[in-house]
Formats: sequence, C-alpha cells, structure tokens
Amino acid sequence: MVKLENVSFRYPKSGVDALSDVLLEIPRGSFFALLGPNGAGKTTLLRLLCGRFAKFSGTIVLADDVRGTNAFLDPIACGILLENPGVYPKLSINEYVDYFVGFYAARIPTWNTTEARERMARIAKSLELPPLDTRMGKLSLGNRQKVQLLRAMAPAPRLLILDEPVANLDPMSREAVWKLIADWRKQEGGTAIVCSHILAEMEEEATDFAIIDRGHVLRSGRVADLVSETATFKVEVRGNAPEIPTPEKIRAALAAAGIDASVNRAGTGLSSLYKKTVAG
Repeated sequence: MVKLENVSFRYPKSGVDALSDVLLEIPRGSFFALLGPNGAGKTTLLRLLCGRFAKFSGTIVLADDVRGTNAFLDPIACGILLENPGVYPKLSINEYVDYFVGFYAARIPTWNTTEARERMARIAKSLELPPLDTRMGKLSLGNRQKVQLLRAMAPAPRLLILDEPVANLDPMSREAVWKLIADWRKQEGGTAIVCSHILAEMEEEATDFAIIDRGHVLRSGRVADLVSETATFKVEVRGNAPEIPTPEKIRAALAAAGIDASVNRAGTGLSSLYKKTVAG
C-alpha cells in the first residue's frame, strides 16, 4: 500500500538530516509499528507521507486508493492523527465532529451524513467519551486524544496514520483504542501505520514493524518472523519433571515423560529486538 524507496529529507533551516535512504514497504491490511527513540525521525516520516514537506529525495509509491492529487496521501481516504493537534476549547465534541462530517460531505460524492454520525456515535461510545455536548476546553488530555482519534476515523478511512495515539490514556482506554483499530482492520481491511513508545502493546498489536534511529531504518520486517529469532517461551509444568535444556526439545521431552504441561510463547521478541538494535 505504501512504499518508500531511498527517501531522504533534510530540514532546510537547520540543515539536520532527519531521514537517510529510508527503504520501507507497508503491506495493505497490516498494523505497521514505527518504532524508535525520541528524535529518531518517525514523526518526520509520517509528516512527509502526509505532504507536509514538499522537497525530499527518493520515491514514495502509494496505492491508487490512498494517493491524492499532489502525489502524497489523500486526506479524504486517510485518517491522520499527528502530534499536538489543535484544540477548540469553545466547541463541544459534537460541534467539532460535525465540522469534519460537513467537510467530508462536501468532498465525497457517496457520503451519507446520517451513517457518518451514527458511526461516530458508536466510536465515541466504544472509547467511553464523556457526553458529546461537553466543551472540548473541559476535557482531560486523554479525552482530547480520544476526540482526535474519533476525528481521524470520521471519513471511514482505508489508511490510518497515528502518531502516539494512546498518549495520556490510562490502560483501559488504551485497550479500547487498540480494539477499535483491530475491529476496523478486520471489518474494513484497513491499514494502520502507528508510532508508539509502548513496546509491550506494539508487540501485541503489530503485524509488521520498522525500527528507526537517527533517520536510518535499522531493522524491519514481519513480527511473526521474529519468533524463531528472538522470542522467549513460558513453560508451565505440573508434577515432577526432568530438566529440559532447550525449547526445541520441550514437546518431545514432555510427551516422552508423560508430563501434563503447556508451552506458550511469551511475546514475539519485538521488545528485546528493539532494545538490542537501538542500544547496539
């Protein structure tokens, strides 16, 4: 759906190289985790995809259904949540959402305003937002973040671009956000590109990943492929059992000994790979 071929970008005023020869492919239908420390270039990459920077080197290839007329992502086909979105304190949640419903209604020929408002109401309920007549100026930081996610979902997008979507949210609210995105991907076949520092949650949600530091892609690939390389295993044994030296021999050894046991993968190894890659 999205491919970057040797993309580099330098901030013109500071002369800082923010991205260097980035080579990435983001498959359709994936949950693509964009990982890296602060200042790694993740937000710059997302802003570049959204057309915030016109001058860069390299090639960005976009699928027809998400490409706008300016060769960057089409804001009508994409839901975009970048850092520090504006807040309109005097508007209610309803008024804020209605503004964007009207914006899309004027630009999408097949737009159904009634269905859009019903969809927004369902999403607001799933995110446990306060009453929709609440003024945005009275919302907590976490609820403001939820409103921005609600706004990003307004056009029924085919692609979500989310920069720290669960910032300022409590664990239950974060779980609700990830469920919303998972349901959307399952039902609509959507693709999500997500920046987050919460590695444990990315390990649970992501299908694909890239680790970026100082503008360079250090590692990328499918999360499932990391299992054989870096994953650890949790073994629960009931009763007396012999010492088992390696994970590869677990099933054979337990079965031969007649032991009632379960073997479960404890994570994909994404967290440990990230720490080793960035530290190294």
